[in-house]
Amino acid sequence: MKQLRLKVAVLILAALFLLTACGKKEGSVSQTTEAQSSAAAETEQSKTESQAEAQKESQKAAGQESWTFKDQADNEVTVKIPVERMVVMQHHSLDILAQLGAQDKVVATEKNWKKDLGAYMETVFPGIDSLPTPGDLTEWNVEEIAALKPDVVIAASQAKPEAIQQLKDLGIPVVVVSLRGEGKQAEAQSPRLSDADKAYTDGCEWAVKTLGKLTGTDSKADDIWNFCLESRKLVDDAVGSIPDDQRVRVFIANEGEQTYGNDKYVGSQLLRAGAINVAAQEIQGYKPYTFEKLAEWNPDVIIVQDRYKDVYDQITVDAKYKELKAVKENKVLLAPYWTKPWGNPDTDSIALGELWLASQFYPDKISKDVVLERAKAFYKNFYGVDFNGSV
Repeated sequence: MKQLRLKVAVLILAALFLLTACGKKEGSVSQTTEAQSSAAAETEQSKTESQAEAQKESQKAAGQESWTFKDQADNEVTVKIPVERMVVMQHHSLDILAQLGAQDKVVATEKNWKKDLGAYMETVFPGIDSLPTPGDLTEWNVEEIAALKPDVVIAASQAKPEAIQQLKDLGIPVVVVSLRGEGKQAEAQSPRLSDADKAYTDGCEWAVKTLGKLTGTDSKADDIWNFCLESRKLVDDAVGSIPDDQRVRVFIANEGEQTYGNDKYVGSQLLRAGAINVAAQEIQGYKPYTFEKLAEWNPDVIIVQDRYKDVYDQITVDAKYKELKAVKENKVLLAPYWTKPWGNPDTDSIALGELWLASQFYPDKISKDVVLERAKAFYKNFYGVDFNGSV
């Protein structure tokens, strides 16, 4: 009887052991199956995401065309258009892109944009403060630019050639924009042009229309340029026939006692507005001047850009300037940001700047009301904001 009970106990223990082992095996199989299912799901999700990204790129490519052209430094460039991601290292182009309504395509810009253009850019380009700034007009961080994966980089004519080449070697197109015709110049800041007025007119038209084509805003680019030509006709009809010996004699004072001489856009801007640049006969390009030379020229009007307010204050307050004709007659003008009397033109230089200058020199021929009306229309139609400047 005792042996029987022992055998029963052994059988019960054996049965329990088998049940436990079976349970563990089933649990292990279940856990393995769950892990395999999870891994498969992750793989499928990754595959789906990759396929979606590939489809997106395919759709983008399908809507693009390859465009080959020469930039303003005579480089041949091929870009797939319209682009979606632009690194803009040239300030005039940044401004024009804002006029075109293409701000959302700009993923980085040059670090001195506020000084080079003005604080108004914060209004016409919301969010510009938060953009990466991988360099300035001349020096770039190539690695940072490449990491942004741009479809194109817009460069100033003074950008380092080796940096441009590095990006090209990485397969990133670079377009040099100078706002000036007649091709690459030995000195970007002091060009020598056969016909400055034509070079800057052609160069500005090329820039706005090229940026328009790159961004798919061709129609708006045409509208901007037509607006420029309409303003220019108003100016030409009013002051274009004034003889040279009756034109206002003007000097442009910049920071660091520098001025714009011959073959800079502002000379053409002044001629269009019925004036003459007194420095053009003796200074080529953008160069320093001396007070003695300024006193010798003794201009009727001195113009200072509003971004150089300290220069304006110096000329209007410092006693050494008090005998200059322009100072004595209260003809030292602080040119507002939207007139851009610069070395190279912007679209608003032509659309508004030439008009404003003519109204300052010959108020009986072009009224401030006309200037204000044009400025309001330009800002509303192109920047998409109200004009808050002072005429």
